Amino acid sequence: MKEISKDKSLEILLERLIMMVGKSNERAEHLHERVLQLERILLEESSKPAPEKKTFII
Repeated sequence: MKEISKDKSLEILLERLIMMVGKSNERAEHLHERVLQLERILLEESSKPAPEKKTFII
């Protein structure tokens, strides 16, 4: 098995942590976009007049 120096090991660890944070940020941005989309839909729906409810009495 190949031995990795401490410096190289720390460099690899740092690179992987940076990649993990980047992916986490992408997921957070995607989630934020979805929340904004949902808010827009809810605002559009709330501004529409409610449909008339029809009741039938027999």
